[in-house]
Amino acid sequence: MAQQRPVCRERGDSNYMKIKREEILIEGKKYSAELQYFEKKDRTWLRELYQNWTTLRNGLINAKTRGPNFPEGISEVAFAIIFDAPRVLSVIGTHSSFDNYDIKKYKRIQVKATSVKQDLSSFGPKSVWDTLFFLDFYRDGKFDGKFDAYIIPNNLVTTQVVKQSTNETFVDYQKKGLRPRFSIQSKIIRKYNIKPTTYKI
Repeated sequence: MAQQRPVCRERGDSNYMKIKREEILIEGKKYSAELQYFEKKDRTWLRELYQNWTTLRNGLINAKTRGPNFPEGISEVAFAIIFDAPRVLSVIGTHSSFDNYDIKKYKRIQVKATSVKQDLSSFGPKSVWDTLFFLDFYRDGKFDGKFDAYIIPNNLVTTQVVKQSTNETFVDYQKKGLRPRFSIQSKIIRKYNIKPTTYKI
C-alpha cells in the first residue's frame, strides 16, 4: 500500500535545494527525517561544483601535493538528482546512519564513492542500509563528468573479512564499535565481475 509522506516543514536554504521535514518508513516504522531535495535543473550547479573540484585537484597534483578527498556533497547530491532519492540530513529516533532515501520504495541508501584508481571505503559502526551503491568518478582517470554506478549485494559486504589475522568480518568490526575498511572495487566489484551503469552529472 502506498504511504503518504506528510511534509511538516519546508525551507529553501538556497536556489538549488529544498529541505523538508517528513515522515519516512524504516523497517515498517515511521520516523521524522530532514531530507534535502534536488531537481534535475540543479545539475548545472552540480556540474560547476564538480568542475571546481577537478580544477582544485589538478592544481594540487601539479604542485606535487596530495589531491583533495572526493566530497560527499558531490557524490550524494549526484545520486539524489539522478535517482530521485533525497539526501538524509537527520533522522529523529534512530542512531543508524545512511546517506539517501528512496521515497518510492522506502529504502535506505548508502552511497560510497571514489575519485582514485582503487578505493578504500570506510563504514561507520552504525552504518545501515537497504541498498548499497558504489560510484566510481575516477573511471580510468578520465574525469569527464560521468560516473559508473554499481549496486553492491549486501551479503558480499557483511561477510567481508576486514582483518585477515583474526578472520574478523565486517559485522564483527561493527559490533565492536569499529569502522570496517576495505576496497569495494578489488574485494567485490572485480572479484565478482559486477557491471555498472554509467551516468552523466
